[in-house]
Amino acid sequence: MQVQIICNDVLESGQFIEAESGKTAAYIWVSKMGYINVLCKNASHKAWKASKGRNFFSFDEAIAAYKSAEMKAIISAAMEA
Repeated sequence: MQVQIICNDVLESGQFIEAESGKTAAYIWVSKMGYINVLCKNASHKAWKASKGRNFFSFDEAIAAYKSAEMKAIISAAMEA
């Protein structure tokens, strides 16, 4: 599965990654404090716009939380970035 990294910014407090795979897109924040925030840009996110995503303590936990192969590939690509 092909993943395109659109944005990969390293900031003082962590790393911000925006990626897409097919029709699935996501924002991933990797904090220096040890957590990972994943926000899938889907219809729910677009409707509510206040969604903060889901927090995880490891990439393995984040990958296990999603069913779609696209989200799993996006998170795996972010782990390698």
